[in-house]
Amino acid sequence: MTDVTLTRPRGGLLDGGPAPQGPVYVRWVFGEAPSARVDAVLPIGAGLEVGRAPDGPGGLAVGDDGWLSRRHARLRPAPDGDPGVIVEDLGSRNGTFVDGRRLAGAVRALPGAVLQIGGSLFVVGVGDATPLEAPPPDDFSCRSWPMCQLWRRVLRLAESDEPVLLLGEMGTGKTRVARLVHQLSPRRDRPFVGHNCSAIPVNLEEATLFGVVGGFIPTVKEQAGLLTRARGGTLFLDELADLPPLAQAKLLDALDPLEPSYLPVGGTKRLRTECRLISATNRDVFRLAATGTLRQDLLSRMVVGQLVVPPLRERREDLLAMFAATGAPPVRNVEVAQALLLASWVENVRGLETLAARLSLGEPLTPALVASHAERGGAPPASPPVAPPSAPASAAGPPVPVWPPTPEELLALLAAHAFSVSDAAAAIGRRRETMSRFVSATFGEGGRAAVQRAWRVWQASGRAPRAGQIDSLFALFCDGPRDGAADAARQAWIARGEPPA
Repeated sequence: MTDVTLTRPRGGLLDGGPAPQGPVYVRWVFGEAPSARVDAVLPIGAGLEVGRAPDGPGGLAVGDDGWLSRRHARLRPAPDGDPGVIVEDLGSRNGTFVDGRRLAGAVRALPGAVLQIGGSLFVVGVGDATPLEAPPPDDFSCRSWPMCQLWRRVLRLAESDEPVLLLGEMGTGKTRVARLVHQLSPRRDRPFVGHNCSAIPVNLEEATLFGVVGGFIPTVKEQAGLLTRARGGTLFLDELADLPPLAQAKLLDALDPLEPSYLPVGGTKRLRTECRLISATNRDVFRLAATGTLRQDLLSRMVVGQLVVPPLRERREDLLAMFAATGAPPVRNVEVAQALLLASWVENVRGLETLAARLSLGEPLTPALVASHAERGGAPPASPPVAPPSAPASAAGPPVPVWPPTPEELLALLAAHAFSVSDAAAAIGRRRETMSRFVSATFGEGGRAAVQRAWRVWQASGRAPRAGQIDSLFALFCDGPRDGAADAARQAWIARGEPPA
C-alpha cells in the first residue's frame, strides 16, 4: 500500500486544542449525476463501497452515474489509528483518483485529500463530535475542521473586549473575519472603522490616528482621527507589519491597559480610548518584533486573542460552496470541479472572487482557466507562525511567538528545530540559558533527555517519525497522568532512548 502525502488538518493552530478527533468520513462535494447528494457526509465506519450496485448494506449506490462501474471503489479507515482513509479501486473501468492521480492498488489518503470516484468528488475529513454553538452566516462556510475551529474562536472572542490579531495569507478573508467579530460583539451597533497601516502618510501619523483640533493649523480644518471615528465601536488596522515607527510609539499610550488615552493634534485635553482594536497581517510580526522592526511592547498590547484564517488549500470541503457564493455560474463538469479543489489558490478567496468576475465577462469555465488563474502570483507564501501550536504532526513546525509557552507549544517548538535548545531559543529571540531552564522545568531533566534521545533515534533511522509516534511522545510528556504507570513508562523510555512501542 502506498501513502499519499497530504496536508494534515492544522490541529490546535486556532485555539491550542488537540488535533481533530472523531470518526473518519468523506464529504460528497460534487456529482455530475442528477441524483448526487452533494454536501452529504458519509461515515466510513468499518468500510464503504461505492458503485452503481455496491455489495453490502452500507454501500453507496449512484445508479445514474455513467462513469461508475457496478463495484467501483472501496473506502476503509486507516488501520493504525491515524486519521485517513484507505482507498482501493475494485477493477473499475474508468479508474479511481486521489488528488488527480489514478490508483494502482490501495493508497492512504489523509484528511484534505480529494477523491474522484466516477463523476463524483469527495473530500476526506475527520469528524468533530462537538456541535457548533451557533450556525455561521450563509456566506461563511464552516464545513471543514479548520473553519469550524475558526468559527468557534470567533464566537468566543466576540464576547470579550480584548484586542485581537488576525493571521493569515494574503486574500484569506481577514477583513471579513474582523467584521464578523464586530458584528457579533456588544459593539455591533457602533462604528466599524478600517484602515490600512501602509496608507498612513509620513509625518501625519498623529493626525491620522488622533485627529486635529480646529484652528490649530489655519489652513487645516478640524478632522477626526481613527480612534475618534471608531469611538464605542471597533478599529481595524490592516497590514499591521507596515505600521510606521512613529505611529507605533504614539499608539502605545493610546493602548495603555490602565489609562488608555490620546491627545489630538493641537488639543489640550486627553481623550479616553473607547474602541476595540483588531489588527491583521500576512507577515511574521513576531519575528519583526524580535528584530526591532515592530515594537514588542506595542505588539503585546495589540495581541491578546489570535485568530488564524486558513488558506483555501486547507479548507477544501468549503471551497465549492464558497465559489458558488461569489455568484459564479454553477459547476457542472467533474474536471472543472476537481481543478477548483486541487489548485493552490495563491490569492485565496480573492482569487475565487476575481475568477468569478472573469466568468461574468463571458469567459468559459475550463480546467485550464482555473489552473492559470489560481496559480498566478507564484508559489503560495508560508503561513505565518501562530500561537499556540498543537502537538506536531511532523518534524517541521512554526516557532512559538509568545512567552512563556505551554507544554504543547514548547514540544512543537523543539520538534520544529530537531530538539536543539539553542536553535529553538534563537527562533523566538530568547537566550539559550532561559530556554534550557524552561525546558527542564516543563519536562524535567529526564524527560528532556528522553525527548532528545528519541529524536536522534528517529533521525538515525533515515525517516521522519510517524504521526502516531509524535502523538505518543506528546501524550507521554504533556497529557499523561502523573501516576505510577505513566512514570514507569517514562522511565522505561528514558532507559531505552527510543520512542514508545
